[in-house]
Amino acid sequence: MPSDAADIAEELLHDVVTARGGDAREGQVAMARAVAEAFDRREHLLVEAGTGTGKSFAYLVPAVAHGEPVVVATATKSLQDQLGEKDLPAVAAALADRRTVTWAVVKGRGSYLCRARLSERLSEEGWTDQGALFNAVELPDELGRVLGWSEDTTTGDRDELPFQVEDWGDYSVGGMECPGRETCPFGAECFAFEALDRAADADVIVVNHHLYAAHMATEGAVLPPHKALIVDEAHRLEDTVAGALGIDLAPWRLFQLTRSMRMARALIGADAARIQRALAALARDFETQLRRTSAGRFSDLEDLPVADAVERIAVIAGDLGARLRSVQPEQQALSAARARMLRLVGHLAGDVAALTELDDQTVAWIEGGRQPAIKTAPIDVAGLLQRDLYGEVTMVGTSATLSLGGRLEPMAARLGLGGPTNEVALERVPGPFDYARQTRLYLASDLPDPRTDEWREAIGDTVLQLVDASGGRALVLCTSRRNVDLLAERLVGVDHRVLVQGELGANALREAFAADETSVLVATMGFWEGLDVPGRSLQLVAIDRVPFPRPDDPLWAARREASERAGRSAFRDVDLPRAATLLAQGAGRLIRSRADHGVVAILDPRVARAGYGRELIAALPPMPVTTHREEAEAFLAALR
Repeated sequence: MPSDAADIAEELLHDVVTARGGDAREGQVAMARAVAEAFDRREHLLVEAGTGTGKSFAYLVPAVAHGEPVVVATATKSLQDQLGEKDLPAVAAALADRRTVTWAVVKGRGSYLCRARLSERLSEEGWTDQGALFNAVELPDELGRVLGWSEDTTTGDRDELPFQVEDWGDYSVGGMECPGRETCPFGAECFAFEALDRAADADVIVVNHHLYAAHMATEGAVLPPHKALIVDEAHRLEDTVAGALGIDLAPWRLFQLTRSMRMARALIGADAARIQRALAALARDFETQLRRTSAGRFSDLEDLPVADAVERIAVIAGDLGARLRSVQPEQQALSAARARMLRLVGHLAGDVAALTELDDQTVAWIEGGRQPAIKTAPIDVAGLLQRDLYGEVTMVGTSATLSLGGRLEPMAARLGLGGPTNEVALERVPGPFDYARQTRLYLASDLPDPRTDEWREAIGDTVLQLVDASGGRALVLCTSRRNVDLLAERLVGVDHRVLVQGELGANALREAFAADETSVLVATMGFWEGLDVPGRSLQLVAIDRVPFPRPDDPLWAARREASERAGRSAFRDVDLPRAATLLAQGAGRLIRSRADHGVVAILDPRVARAGYGRELIAALPPMPVTTHREEAEAFLAALR
């Protein structure tokens, strides 16, 4: 039986949508009612809402109507800003005659100007009394501009800076370094804690996944008390929590500590320079040892060449920590610097200790590449979410891509939802688009096996023909950098601008692609999600192959092994859901409005040939399927 809360949410949603000059969509109403009922019944909910449903308003309206604080966790800071600067103000304006709506946006510590760090920088330049010496000390241009901005800004949010800074780390600290309000001498005027103060009085608190995962990792010490949580882009939650609850021991952390020791001489005397040099040398040696150690999983750190460097990290962190604890400076800047250094060495020591106590629920590995590191992560976050989250809050998870084969149960299981102790409602609401009219899904069933060189040659020809038919207007999504380079090279000479990931920054690429109607963008995994280009600039999405997890990825390999030990199919339990989610995200770049039309082309013949292909197709929007390239080309040509 529908609840009063659901009826109220539907009524308020009507007011909000009408005030914006539109009408509530069927799926939007169904979702708003489901969210309101979940909060009213204190029952968890997973709701898949297709692109164009208007899910932001569908969850924000029942959130503001709930009567208790609700935290909304989004995937990115840009989505946070959209909710805080556009969507929530629209809700508040539309409901102004009925209720007052309050909200706050809270980001991680590193997003805010740190007054303690700024004071330290000023002290380095000889500014020790901010009023008396203002005209006596000539500050570097950037530092002077940051100081002036600090006196005008009400938020300290980096995203509101009216100019660029060379290294934001000179003016901010991360959560691993911040000593907290009570310990820091600038705690009473801290921008980050002022944001939390505003959140404590808000109806809706907007955070990102990483900040909420940090809240979980600190046993609820980050955010104000709350009993209701909405996770947008919930398909990312599993990996975000795994990353937040693991360890990342990398050389950059030693360099971070070295940089924080700018004022160490005034704290611990002449030994400061020696310790600073030793830290810098150890950071370089640690990086060298990591590069000499084969990337991949390990079970015992003592068996690795890098073990000696890790032990030295523990020794130097302990020595520096003891020296810092032995002094009690009176000057504010020195006191703040001491508190931050103690936090850094404490985290280093704790992570090194944890590496010596690994259990069978944790995977540990050496990460190679540009930023080598020792990493750990929990293999399965379902139990952790059950233990640390679901008993504390009612969670609503939503995304356009939560289902596998039309079923939400696999995602629920991966997130630890379902069963008598964590009952969950599962909802799929329809989007507003007419996919039968607006789209075609082309499955290249006649291409060679994607594990062969013949396939790579063939997809180049196929992409070239499709791009010619669409007149550019194409997004080519690849599962590897190798394929990006191959297809970009194959497109050289076409009568369209070819944009390639890496040639410009991500934002500049998006803007250039949207602005040049007939351009082609060739990109890898960073563009499978979040790209929103409605209109004629995007009428073809070509996907090279099914994005299965790499077989040598340590975390995914450990998840496969755990699935097999439990008597399940690792392919169906681990690989297939991941691939289906990413494939649906990539295909979802095509239709962003009712006016959009186009073709999604999947160049992996296994989707058409293999039995599991039906489940992958069922995870996509309901597009008419063709295996004939000529039909796809004719559909594209007709759009021109």
